[in-house]
Amino acid sequence: MTEDTIAQLGHLALGSRLKRIVDRLMQDGVLIYRDSGTDFQPRWFPLFYALAEHGPDSVTRLANKLGVSHPSVNQTATEMKKAGLIATYKDSRDRRRRVLALTTQGKSLVPLLKPVWNRIERSLTGLVEEAAPDLLQALSALEAALERQSFYQRYVSSAPVTNIRIIGWAPERADSFAALNKEWISQYFTIEPTDLLALENPEAYIIGPGGEILFAEQVDTGEIIGTCALIPRGENRGELAKMGVTSSARGTGAGRKLMDMALTVARKLGWQVLYLETNDRLRPALSLYRQAGFIELPFPWRSDYARANVYMERKL
Repeated sequence: MTEDTIAQLGHLALGSRLKRIVDRLMQDGVLIYRDSGTDFQPRWFPLFYALAEHGPDSVTRLANKLGVSHPSVNQTATEMKKAGLIATYKDSRDRRRRVLALTTQGKSLVPLLKPVWNRIERSLTGLVEEAAPDLLQALSALEAALERQSFYQRYVSSAPVTNIRIIGWAPERADSFAALNKEWISQYFTIEPTDLLALENPEAYIIGPGGEILFAEQVDTGEIIGTCALIPRGENRGELAKMGVTSSARGTGAGRKLMDMALTVARKLGWQVLYLETNDRLRPALSLYRQAGFIELPFPWRSDYARANVYMERKL
């Protein structure tokens, strides 16, 4: 039996293995369309089908509908224009806007292609049911996981954190606590009065009531590059708040190390539930929270922050 290097590499060659499968399907697709007597390429199918079923649309909207990049749609559209199947028109509802639409030649191809598509669907359904009945569900789950956190983000967050240590509160670190939080809040939002309560009075607002403030410090330079706060919120509950890493240190694993220590400290404080409030614009932060076991739930109260539109918690 011939050695299959890509299969032996397992997850390391996942992208190559998926591409190999796609290439085989596409090669057979070329033969299918050739035998049907239609001048059509398998790679055109998603864009052609979208225009045939839903009518003219812009490149941007088509890219969003198909879940592909803007350049990818443009590249396919260029090929299909050369084949005479689509053309660019001015939108009848907005003359400033240009849309892609099937030409008369493209529309005439639709009734010829539909029987071919029906046979393709039956053949692929049989293949999947024979080999991997749960394949479509697994692909949907994989796509959803990549939407939550990209492959690149997962690679970056897996880096070993060797030059960062987590240290606790000291009054001389108050300025770092305020500066780090003002940096990320100002980058995305507006600093609110509730922010200033904690940032200008951390000892009274967080430490005094029994909370803790943690810092990520670069060992070789002593620079404070990240922080987070644990604030007691009633019996056996606490809030993870004011978590930020300076922009130059993002991707170093500082956030992950802060999170690990925050969970450890929260357990030592006797808390059974830790919650946080955040915003869906902060996608890397959301990925970190989900990886740490936080789940999204409806807000149990009205937030004190105008920017907060996501509530998450986890049991400790």
